[in-house]
Amino acid sequence: MNLFPPEPFLEQRLGSEAFQHIPNSPGIYRFYDRDGRLLYVGKSINLRRRLFGYKRARAGSVSRKVSEMISRIHRFELEFAKSEKAALLLENRWIREFRPSYNHANKETETYYFVYLKSTDEALEFRLAMRIHDETDKRHWHGCFKGHAPVRLSMGCLLRLFWMAEHGAENPMHLPVQLTRNLTPVRYRMPWRKEESPARKNEVHAMLERWISGESSEILDWFIVQIECGRRLTTFSSLHLEYHLECLKRFYDRKLVPHRIMREGSKLIMQDEMDDKRVLHGSV
Repeated sequence: MNLFPPEPFLEQRLGSEAFQHIPNSPGIYRFYDRDGRLLYVGKSINLRRRLFGYKRARAGSVSRKVSEMISRIHRFELEFAKSEKAALLLENRWIREFRPSYNHANKETETYYFVYLKSTDEALEFRLAMRIHDETDKRHWHGCFKGHAPVRLSMGCLLRLFWMAEHGAENPMHLPVQLTRNLTPVRYRMPWRKEESPARKNEVHAMLERWISGESSEILDWFIVQIECGRRLTTFSSLHLEYHLECLKRFYDRKLVPHRIMREGSKLIMQDEMDDKRVLHGSV
């Protein structure tokens, strides 16, 4: 069943004159329904070209979601910007503030993760959260980091390699059950080895701080030396180590280093700042 007839529906409803004076300029456009509710905010480097795409949309030529949205549009507004980057910033602000029903990207900023890493005399304390916990020291939090899958995957890899390096495990089958699950724990306390702790002896907490801050990936070399030293790993263990190291190196290059640049000297980027920072620095 079509949501609107085969003819260009939006042009029929709003009239061709509504589209006549749209300039070839960057900016944002906002669609509203008959009750004045904001349906969607979009940006374009060429507003005329983008709006004419909606104007000419016919049943069957666009997705069902777009068809549904177009069937509800009763008016639109334009706001011009000096550049595509300025338009992106404007779009982010409108989406964050008004949360239009047909926007999804950049809408739920609370899903961006903060990572808590604190080294004490007894253990490494880890947390993964969508907010900074009030009872903790803010100095030990890092982030926020955008991307549910890469953040949880990478933090799981970090905890598993850290445990293996600290406790002398060469077989990942010997990991604690909590670290073998697909879903990375949101809280984990890894006790240091009771005898001489390799992590504390080598001041690995400082390496970890530099890694999560995007300053150095030297901790990956420490993992290799500590896990492989004096051992002949099985093929399975070698592949496990290789995969985890590659995951952490990719996260460092794609997330942590750009995050350091975006922070511009501050410790954290808050969730409502992240999308604008990514626009200003051209991050992905």
